[in-house]
Amino acid sequence: MTYAHRLTYPALMAAALISCGVPAASNAAPYYVQGRVVDSQGKPLKGAKVVMDVYNWNDTNIDHSTRSYDDTDKVAITDAAGNYRVRVGDGGWRVHGSIEKSYNGDTFSLPLHPDNPNWVPGKEGGVRNMAWKLTGKIPDEIGGGFYGGTVEVVTTYESGFREESYPQVELTLEPVGPLIDGSAGTALTRKPDRDGNIKDVPIGRYRVQARLGGRPLTLRLDDNQSPFQQSTVVDFKSRGDSNWGYCINCVQIELRKR
Repeated sequence: MTYAHRLTYPALMAAALISCGVPAASNAAPYYVQGRVVDSQGKPLKGAKVVMDVYNWNDTNIDHSTRSYDDTDKVAITDAAGNYRVRVGDGGWRVHGSIEKSYNGDTFSLPLHPDNPNWVPGKEGGVRNMAWKLTGKIPDEIGGGFYGGTVEVVTTYESGFREESYPQVELTLEPVGPLIDGSAGTALTRKPDRDGNIKDVPIGRYRVQARLGGRPLTLRLDDNQSPFQQSTVVDFKSRGDSNWGYCINCVQIELRKR
């Protein structure tokens, strides 16, 4: 049997990660958190922000009342290879990241997806790699929610139907140009929930049409100014503030029967 055949599966995985330029868990150093961040195509992501904050002291087993701790947040910015490394103190550290991206005249702060959402024990150190995702659920350990944006639909008394009809409304979103990561999007057909929200939509520019019971609806941006039309082009905004509420990474649309 050759040496290669005697390698365990974890050892082979660690070797594969190192060959790809991704720090392996076995490379963790005490009191250091390190890792690599990639974009939605798996390429190194320069300039991403990684934050470590004290999340749990249960790994210390000492008299907390007589010892002071360095509980200030630690911040790292990834280099050209997408790598980061930062020293932390005792206790457990929650690791989460974000990237700022300019798109269609706006600047978005977007969370990054960790390969492991669990906190890092400072005295052991750890590796936390991250990736930019356009859609999917954000782990509860780092805040919950979704990586995609939200389409909010609203109606008025003149609209001709009640809010409980939201789940029967069908919206078609056709991408206009590339999405926020530069990739080509695909047409989506989605229905709002009972609160009028369509969650986890890739952030981009879309041409939107709406139907209820197979019949077309007219729609407009929820700005009290735009005309109602059979379709309208909308941009996601980093922050939206219409007459109906405030939202982040969203589109706000008003619907009306013809």
